[in-house]
Amino acid sequence: MDGWMRRAHLWRRVALGGTWEELNRTTSEAELVSRWLGQITMPNLPNFGERNRQATNQQRRQFGQWLINQWLSNSNPLQERLVNFWRDHFVVSIRKIRFPQLLVDYEQRLRRYAWGDFQELLWQVSTSPAMLAYLDNNRNRMNRINENFSRELLELFTIGRGNYTEIDIQEGARALTGWIVVPNFMEGRPLSTFMPRRHDAGLKNYLGKKGNFKTEDVVEMLANHPGTARTLATKLWSTLVYPEPEPEIVQRLAKVYTQNRRQIRPMVEAIFTSPEFYSPKAYRSYLKSPLFFLLGSLRQLQISPSPERLLAPLRAMGQIPYNAPTVKGWPDSWLTAPALLTRLSLAQQLTRSYSDDLGFDFQPGNYSTQDLLRLLLDGNPDRGITGALSGLNTRETAALLLASPAYQLA
Repeated sequence: MDGWMRRAHLWRRVALGGTWEELNRTTSEAELVSRWLGQITMPNLPNFGERNRQATNQQRRQFGQWLINQWLSNSNPLQERLVNFWRDHFVVSIRKIRFPQLLVDYEQRLRRYAWGDFQELLWQVSTSPAMLAYLDNNRNRMNRINENFSRELLELFTIGRGNYTEIDIQEGARALTGWIVVPNFMEGRPLSTFMPRRHDAGLKNYLGKKGNFKTEDVVEMLANHPGTARTLATKLWSTLVYPEPEPEIVQRLAKVYTQNRRQIRPMVEAIFTSPEFYSPKAYRSYLKSPLFFLLGSLRQLQISPSPERLLAPLRAMGQIPYNAPTVKGWPDSWLTAPALLTRLSLAQQLTRSYSDDLGFDFQPGNYSTQDLLRLLLDGNPDRGITGALSGLNTRETAALLLASPAYQLA
């Protein structure tokens, strides 16, 4: 990759796409990554108090708008990228969680612990009211065991298939008993709590160890298990570099996790400073999700519509934040025929219907066709695109490039 392609690749993977100004800066990729890793802040999250059906529906929309606005306004895009990784890893969904207050609490936990000790993050997720409600662990009690959370905790969130047995699922579920979502919660009070009388205090046999285990013991064992190091290494790499990393890369990144006492920040730094990150195999190796297509387009063209205008196209493309169809998250393949038509329509809307909100000047003549090709496609258009641009004005050119096959790849 040349210098422009390297910068564009980094901005695309971290921020979903760089602006013309960002891509023309001379800041090195290493400096950018170092700056992003050192600028972690906690934004002010929405504060929802009232609880009734009408208020809940409005609050859900407001929370979705807040999430979109964070993507577009945070000066540290890597922070948003990593928090989104954890949303996709530890899936919860508004399909099952009734009250937005629980999602705000969950979002706060992910943001606060995203970069640090995975054991602490796993504890925060496991005891959050959102996860308790989503995977039914609030219904898991002595003599009425519910194995749902215990199963997904092992299979999806930590050590992965092949590293546990059905007995581990059953015994883990017993250890995880006792937690409830607090009914009639009020501002300033915990939204979940542990009730000893609901906990199974008997002896358990879990992952080859025996003891009177509770949730904190399960979390500690899983966070320090070699399988968890491999799971996180594989998933972080697959999300940020390219799918299905080689075994030696997984081993190398898992070692970073272990040597740094489960810290996530060193793993992220190792990924972005690895030579493989800029390899041909990594370049445009992903199909953009609807969310990433929309937000990347807005960001690169510096279009600033009100966040409430963006939920409808996201819904049409099939991806509303915190609304994954299953605990496994979003599907890998997005470009069905209807979804592609929606993207084509959206490319037109972004460059025409939203013209009053444009920050990027799309007046004909101010930016050449070559400028837009460089900005949106790194100067490497699909075969046939260049000829199709003949005679188009700047807005029409931008719309065609946003709809091009190459732009669908990250």
